[in-house]
Amino acid sequence: MLKHIFRSFFTLIFAALVGSVVVFVLLRQLGGDVVTAMLGKEAAPIDVSYLREELGLNQPLIVQYLNWLGDIARGDLGTSYAMKLDVFTEMMRRLGPTAMLTIGGLIVSVPLSLILGTYSAINAKKIRSGFVDVFTTVGIAVPTFWVGLLFALLFGVRLGWLPTGGYIPFTEDPLQSIRSVILPVAALSLGVTSVFTRYVRTAMLDVMNEDFMRSAMARGRTRRGAAIIHGVRNASIPLVTVAALQFGQLIAGAVVVENVFVLPGIGRLIVISTLGREVVVVQSLAMVLMLIILILNFLVDIAYGFLDPRIRDKESVDV
Repeated sequence: MLKHIFRSFFTLIFAALVGSVVVFVLLRQLGGDVVTAMLGKEAAPIDVSYLREELGLNQPLIVQYLNWLGDIARGDLGTSYAMKLDVFTEMMRRLGPTAMLTIGGLIVSVPLSLILGTYSAINAKKIRSGFVDVFTTVGIAVPTFWVGLLFALLFGVRLGWLPTGGYIPFTEDPLQSIRSVILPVAALSLGVTSVFTRYVRTAMLDVMNEDFMRSAMARGRTRRGAAIIHGVRNASIPLVTVAALQFGQLIAGAVVVENVFVLPGIGRLIVISTLGREVVVVQSLAMVLMLIILILNFLVDIAYGFLDPRIRDKESVDV
């Protein structure tokens, strides 16, 4: 098991280093001069030179990268030039809305996909299963921002049931805080639920042909009862891996949804910083989000090693 943990850990470190290079290089490929974009074309040359030196942009790229990587390792995410705020402090202040979106999206998506996927698998040869297939196809195909706009127009503007924007912290008013994120969570979770449902349906169809399912039905259980009691538990195991992979999709979707519903989260901060050409802020936030996804996948990989001994045994044989 220790070999499995060390291998997963080294994979995490290698992926983080490669990801940091990708983030750093891509942001340096933005068109135009970053300092001129931040200060404006009418800025004095001395101000441009001072800001370039302050941001470290006058140094070689390898030095800039190593300095940035060292700051990240120390927990220093830099300072926003435009907002005059510490990036780490601002990120923590905006963590609440983003956490409610992503965690809320998982809380909604996982149970709903288990229900829909199981229902579709049980009724695979009936026309009612086709309705679930249509739902998942539409959910995967429709862009998240468009779903958010439709939800805001229908439930916010036309019906007036829910607010179409803004955010109230949970500590100030729990009820209103939940109401303020219902539409964003619904818009964000639609696509993820559709993907999860496809995986659950496929896994359930495979489980339904297993010997233990036939044994359960031979003991008197109905096909539906055997699927619910025995099949869901086995079919939900692959969902753990899929949920970890889709968490990155949730974070990417949160960037879009936060700007549609004007939520003061990390995603909106990334967009504002990108428009303001604040490279330090964007690359630090992108690195943090990437590390969160990598660490989550690392934990899932370790959990799989505990849950499935075949993974440990295979790696022992390989070594």
